[in-house]
Amino acid sequence: MFLLQFGSRDLMRIVIYISRAKHRFTARDLADLRDLAAARNRSLNITGLLLFDGTRFIQALEGDAAAVQLVMDRITNDSRHDNISYFKPIETDHRQFNWWSTEYRDENDLCDGGGFLDRVMKHVADVKCDSIKAAFIGFAALSLRRRLTS
Repeated sequence: MFLLQFGSRDLMRIVIYISRAKHRFTARDLADLRDLAAARNRSLNITGLLLFDGTRFIQALEGDAAAVQLVMDRITNDSRHDNISYFKPIETDHRQFNWWSTEYRDENDLCDGGGFLDRVMKHVADVKCDSIKAAFIGFAALSLRRRLTS
């Protein structure tokens, strides 16, 4: 069990993690994952961003600490990925993401190179926390670099 520990109960929690996919995901798999996650997160008043680069996931979840914990417990036990690494949780009094979104690298990104990075930069343009912004842009930039060198 991944346990979040915080002081004040009035603040929202933001948890970011990176994991590795254990199998290949089709566009349909990703759409199903996106739809299910969006519905569950909406029901818990959780917002955030989920990215997939073809190999790895990065996700930010923000909301009530108990709701975020519930989602993190489910994610920790999800057999579709492993090697989960967590960033230091953040306490905040305002949302960084006022919406729920998913993004993934697709076949078109193989042709235009920076398409995934460009889309990620648009997703985090309004994020106020520089460390969150850096985590997502860095993830996308490394994904692009790996694609260009492979």
